Amino acid sequence: MFPSPTLRRIGALSTMCVLLTLAACGGGGSESNLEIGVVVAGQPVAGGTIQPGATRTITISAGQSLELDANEPVDWTLEVGGTAITGNSTVYYGGVSFTVTSVSSSRIVLDTTAPYPLAAPVSVSLTAVSSIDSAVVASADILVTN
Repeated sequence: MFPSPTLRRIGALSTMCVLLTLAACGGGGSESNLEIGVVVAGQPVAGGTIQPGATRTITISAGQSLELDANEPVDWTLEVGGTAITGNSTVYYGGVSFTVTSVSSSRIVLDTTAPYPLAAPVSVSLTAVSSIDSAVVASADILVTN
């Protein structure tokens, strides 16, 4: 005995709803495997990469450069004194000049200079948001000292 036409329509509609739900969520998983390598003054930083969902504190001396290189395209944001800065720019804050240069869609260089000794350490943050999945975020708190 075959199901009635109404039951067949309900079954077909249910199947379509399940398929549409899976398609809308991308099949149930992120394709991002974000990892960020850290290089200070030309040397890789011990302790490995920065992982998604984590914030790593990196201490550098004024005058040093910091390079962050993700393994996939990301959108970088520098936060200085509560203000978000994107793109290539130079900002002066707390006695330190910060120059951000986007080298590629995954790599950024932060150069620092200070014309005078710092009265206190200066803290800024760099955040990377995956271009593949905007829910995947990793960040670094940068502490600049003398």
